[in-house]
Formats: sequence, structure tokens, C-alpha cells
Amino acid sequence: MKIGCIGELNENIAHDVPATALYLARAELDVSFFGIATAEAGKNKLTEEGVNIDLLHDATLEKFFSKEPVEGIKSSLIQFDYIYVTGKILSLMNADGRRELVKVLNDLRSSGTKVIFDSNHKIAEWSENSCAAKAYSEILSITDISLPNYEEEALLFDDKSIAGLISRHHKLGVSEIALKNGVEPNWLSTKPKKPPKEFPLESIEQTAGRTGAGDAFNAAYIATRLSGESYCRSIKKGQIHAAKIVRNADPFLAR
Repeated sequence: MKIGCIGELNENIAHDVPATALYLARAELDVSFFGIATAEAGKNKLTEEGVNIDLLHDATLEKFFSKEPVEGIKSSLIQFDYIYVTGKILSLMNADGRRELVKVLNDLRSSGTKVIFDSNHKIAEWSENSCAAKAYSEILSITDISLPNYEEEALLFDDKSIAGLISRHHKLGVSEIALKNGVEPNWLSTKPKKPPKEFPLESIEQTAGRTGAGDAFNAAYIATRLSGESYCRSIKKGQIHAAKIVRNADPFLAR
């Protein structure tokens, strides 16, 4: 099972796609990082952990997806069974670049590739909320597994409830939704006509912060699902991994 993680690799690999890619590699998945690199230290760390970086490029992500021939991008990504994307990457692109990415991913899905998306929304990374909402909705329309954060998306889309957010994702075409909600329970939905299932969190007496917990949850959930285990088992594994981050003063867990 091969997974391609699309993103920007800089000196901070403890957050967003680089962190998730690293955790996936530790779970012994075949992981490649596709996109741009702006720091050698990040390259070295991912290589040490077993992440393939042959598809990294020295260009801005915006220019890469706007100018690189679409067929070239597609030929690089067609090898993957799953492709992981977050809203961070979308915020670095212009509208043309985002359209190219959605087109490529949509074409790949017709060949059997599955798309995994976490908006990982940060207000400061977007010039306008409407641009972020449009970009997320477009990519959710071609997403198989979404890993949203309720606090982040409810603020952007004015979702009035967890059920409302999940319904919005299903209406866009997402079939599998594993929702994060800070220190509140996780929720899972794979059937639009049935109520989502709640997964309470274990009590954590000491917390050092939540930064990076979402990336850890995503990696553990994805790795467990791709290994063929159940949805419920995958949620639990995600919770356990995220809890380690919350208890640790360093948002990036050493091996």
C-alpha cells in the first residue's frame, strides 16, 4: 500500500503533512512526500525515518502546480493507492494551482486512487474566508476520507453542530468521516442516513498542549485503516497517538 503526501517541507517537520508522513512511515507504510522543499534539515529527517523524497522539487508550490504540465504531475502521483492533502497546501497555491490539483486528483480517482483530506484550517493562512471555504469544498467533492477538526471548520462554514458538519461533508460526496474535536469526543460517520458514532476520549490529567495532536491522530487513523482494521479500532488508535502528543511537552514525538 503506497501513500503520497502532498505538501511543503520546511525546517519545521513537527506539524502538518511532514509530521503525518513521518508517523505513517513509522507505522511501516510505503510513504512518499510530493511537493516542494525549502530546508535540507527536513529532507534529512524524513529520509532517516524512511519517507521517500524523490518527488520533492525546488520551486514554490504555487508555481509548481500552476506551471508544471498536468500530465507530468499525474504520472508522478499515479503510483499511489492513497494521496493525503491538507488545507495548508491549498493556502499556498493560487486559484489556478488549486484547480490543477483538484483536476489531477479527480482524474487519479477514476483510476482507483483514494484521496484523504484534512482542512487543518488556519485563519491567518488565507486572505479571505470565502477563498478557503471554496477551496475546501472543491477538494472535499473528490475526497474519500475526510479528517476534519470541528472547531476549525464550524467557524469557517458556520456549522451549527457536529451532525451539521458531517452532513455537509457527506453531501459533497465524502464517504468516510473521522472527526476531531479538541479534547471532546471523536465522531465517525460512514453512512449518511445513519447517526454518527461517538468515541469518548480517555481523561488526560496532565496536558502540555494540543499542537500536533491532530497530525498524530490522522497518521494513526490512516495507518490502522490501511492495514485493514475496523473504523472503531482506527479511531481508538488515533486517540491513543494524539494523547501521547497532548501529554508531551514536545509536539513532535521522538521515536
